[in-house]
This record gives sequence, C-alpha cells and structure tokens, in this order.
Amino acid sequence: MIEIRKIDQFIQSPAWSLFQESGGFKVVRAEGYFLLSKPLWGKTTYLYAPKVVADNLDFGKLAQANQPAFIRFEPVEPSQILNDSRVIKTIDVQPAQTLILDLSLGLEKLLAGMHQKTRYNIRLAEKKGVRIFSDNSRIEAFINLLKVTTDRDQFKGHSDNYYRQLAKFNPEFIKLFLAEYQGKIIAAGLFAFSGNCATYLHGASSNQERQVMAPYLLQWEVIKAAQATGYKYYDFYGISDQKWPGVTRFKKGFGGEVVGYPGTFDYIVKPGVYRLYKLLRTLRRLI
Repeated sequence: MIEIRKIDQFIQSPAWSLFQESGGFKVVRAEGYFLLSKPLWGKTTYLYAPKVVADNLDFGKLAQANQPAFIRFEPVEPSQILNDSRVIKTIDVQPAQTLILDLSLGLEKLLAGMHQKTRYNIRLAEKKGVRIFSDNSRIEAFINLLKVTTDRDQFKGHSDNYYRQLAKFNPEFIKLFLAEYQGKIIAAGLFAFSGNCATYLHGASSNQERQVMAPYLLQWEVIKAAQATGYKYYDFYGISDQKWPGVTRFKKGFGGEVVGYPGTFDYIVKPGVYRLYKLLRTLRRLI
C-alpha cells in the first residue's frame, strides 16, 4: 500500500513556489511548506496550503503572522486539526482522489497490472508508428489541441498564457511531451517532475486519428522515462467516476492504486470576514 505522505507533491516543491511567485503571488514559507497568500478584496487575504501534512503546521502562528481571513488547506491524510471547531469543510480545490503507480515495481509488473485493452492500445500505437518526444517549444501545438479537447469534453482550462508560462518556466521541472503521427501532432501532455514523483498535469488530443490510440502510448512513454530516470511514483493527478468518467476510465486502465485525500478545509481566523466571503461566493456562483 502506498504511503501518501512519502510522495513528493509537485505543488509543494520549491520550483512550483517559484513559478507562483513569477505569476505575482506572494509565497509564505512555513515548516518546510509553501503557502500562497491570495487576495480577497482590498488588503484582505487568505492563505492556501495545498497537499500538506496538516499536523506539521502551526495554524495559530500562521494566523498571527499573516492575519488572513482564513487558512485554506488540503491535508494529504487525516489530521487532528480537522477536529478543531474553527475548521470547516469547503469546496475541494484539488481532486479528492488520484491514481498512483509505484514505479519501483518495474516495467514488466506495471504492464501486467494494466487493463488488457490498455496494453493492446499501447501496442497498436507503437505498430502504427506513433512517435513520442519531448519539446517545450511546441507549446502552441498543445494549446491548439487543448481547445479541441475542452470543446469535446466540456470542461474549462486555464488561459493560453498560463500554459505558455508553464512550458517556458523550467523545462527540467515541467516537460511537454507530444505524440506525432504521419507528421501531425495528435496528442500532448504537460508533466511535472519533482522529488520522487512524476505527475500528469494537463493532457490534450485531436479529434482526428483517434483510432491510432496515441494518448495511451504517450502516457506509457512518459511512465517509462520517469522510471528510467529514478522517479519512484507516477501520479495521474485526479480521477472521479462522476465528474470525469471518460478520463478516469482511461487512467484506471494503467493500473496503480487509487488514493483518496480528506478534502479541502478552511481554518477560520476572522469569522465576520469569512461569513461575508461565503455570502459573496454564493452570490457569485448564482450569477
């Protein structure tokens, strides 16, 4: 069984904190973690602590030093702080479940743990001559494919410039992999490589040439590259049978272990401000 606290979360890496700072966010460092200070209105802010071992954080000290309206945090495992009367469950920011491969098993066992159809689709893409390569300079190809993907699958992505900034920030940390077939890019993905874990961040594929199963080979080649360079885990970063049934079915075909997180919580520092925030959030969602 995978111990989730032993996995290095890219979202808690020094590289990710630098990326956030390059985008204009203030980063607060505490107990070895990186928290974002995010604006609400005027000088009112809140802190966001993604993927932390919450018992390692001193919430009272953070509140006193930064004076946020609240501290939003995502524990990777159950925590004593969740019993605090000042803590309430809120809407999840990061996915509540993910799928993780233990790369230390080796490639043969990883293949054996896949769904038979997934193994077949990987071999089919290889047979068809799909070529997988990494090149961050081809980010516009990814963006073009992503527009097709968001239209097809009915979800909202980030701005084009966000993906451009990701691709140019640090090519050792964020890598763009592409799948080429008969001279055309038909699938692509952005992946984070940090600590002991490689993470699948964003993927896109064409409506054309879907029969050659390029996304399957793309994932497998990245998994192999991560394993060959010493990464211990591969995180598909987000599954949900209800929200994303097709994507979840695709990811689960690669085997691995389903890991659940407790969710997203708010530690309330200023109750009056927090009530106003919740009211304004509700009104915004209704509008």
